[in-house]
Amino acid sequence: MASTSHSSHQHRHDHHDWDSSKYVSDWAAGQDQKEKARQEPFRVLAKTIPFDNKLPIRILDVGAGYGALTQFLLSHFSNATAICQDGSEEMAKLGQERMKHLKGRFKYVLCDFSKPGWSQKLTGPFEAVVSAIAIHNVRSPKIIERVYSDIYPLLKNGGCFINFDRERPPLEDQMKWLRDAGFQDVKRFWTGETRALFGGFKK
Repeated sequence: MASTSHSSHQHRHDHHDWDSSKYVSDWAAGQDQKEKARQEPFRVLAKTIPFDNKLPIRILDVGAGYGALTQFLLSHFSNATAICQDGSEEMAKLGQERMKHLKGRFKYVLCDFSKPGWSQKLTGPFEAVVSAIAIHNVRSPKIIERVYSDIYPLLKNGGCFINFDRERPPLEDQMKWLRDAGFQDVKRFWTGETRALFGGFKK
């Protein structure tokens, strides 16, 4: 986010080298050019979170990368705080630099969501869990399904998980995994050429 970026954690699963400072810096510079196109889905995401924007909600950004989505949401929810989960120390360093103006309202937690037990490092519950262009990077449908199951217990009742990502694996499969994890009112909230905004709620 700063792309929605993120995706920084699955360096064992894809072609990205998230442990390299230069790679992360160069990659982020390329992502910056895409930020304008992401403002619309980000706005829809923010409006889909079912809480007044003045409430002090807690947000978890899964695969937060350098924090583009976190920045957007902390601007929209003026009293919110965020936990930025990511698997790349270099990405977290970049995010901390880019979000200096939000110091005190966010912190990074380093863990790899492709590994079982990652969510135990996060202290919930959260009113909203979000993610952008991150979870698809694990590539394995079984792991993605497990990540969705891991997210559900982190939410407060009345909260939501909203994911902005590629429609890979097929969106219908992903929405089924969300329902199987316990989410209700699972739906697609926005559609782009190659990406969608989708998620569900914890009643």
